[in-house]
Amino acid sequence: MKRSLTPDELFPAERPDVVQRFVDLPSGVRLRVVESRGRASDGRSILMLHGWGACLYGFRHAFGALGERRVVAADLRGFGLSAKPTARGSYTLDAYVDDVRALIEQLGLEQPALMGHSMGGGLALRFALRHASSISRLVLINPTGLARISFLAGARLVPQAGAALFDGPHVPRWLVAYTLRHIAYGNAKVVGERDVDEYWAPTRLPGFVRAARATLSEFEWGALSAAEAAALSVPGLVILGTNDRLLHNDRVAAGRLANVSVCSLEGGHCVHEENPTAAYAAIRDFLER
Repeated sequence: MKRSLTPDELFPAERPDVVQRFVDLPSGVRLRVVESRGRASDGRSILMLHGWGACLYGFRHAFGALGERRVVAADLRGFGLSAKPTARGSYTLDAYVDDVRALIEQLGLEQPALMGHSMGGGLALRFALRHASSISRLVLINPTGLARISFLAGARLVPQAGAALFDGPHVPRWLVAYTLRHIAYGNAKVVGERDVDEYWAPTRLPGFVRAARATLSEFEWGALSAAEAAALSVPGLVILGTNDRLLHNDRVAAGRLANVSVCSLEGGHCVHEENPTAAYAAIRDFLER
């Protein structure tokens, strides 16, 4: 069996332009954060939130593409190298929103742009509805919160107690590879062995499976109401992959969001990883407007 990467070997290892640290929030939850070493003199910054079951590795291309800003990515609670609390209610929308707000304050980010992918996009969207004055721009990449998620009911059939039995080093590498190549990405050939290793290693840490299953039940996965969509006041950009096999968020659903422009790019659910040149060109253009 192939050896999984150790925490010290994970991104941003061997990236001198990116620094990693751990931030202790007032709630007691510790989050892993990576950020660009240089900080924009004008205070411009962007905070990035990944999707369910993933980690901040998904934003690896941002540090080069958005280098003129202070670029920050975080492992959400329960994922990556961040803390994985076990108390009931640890993975609700409120808990995640509080984490984001505390992280912005702890890092001294002044009205950062907030970017989220998938579940992180749904979190960013709802954060913008609650705390619009805390952020300057909103970037959503194949986000939850736009339409109903068809596979969610089936995933919830797995009991949380049963999922806990598979906690620890029991997630097989082939499962992660299959998920990336045939579900998350539109083009399987784009997924490299290093990509599989980076996503596989965190799934083998104690508490990951339990946290992933709890999030399925506790987080808010439903679509916004028409009134909520119309109430969005933060200028936003929604990027949709043309071959997203997971969410099928069409332009109609995204177009209901007020103050938002919609861009469709070739790629799957992880279009910003699969097609980073086009994705970050669109993001950079939006942020500079």
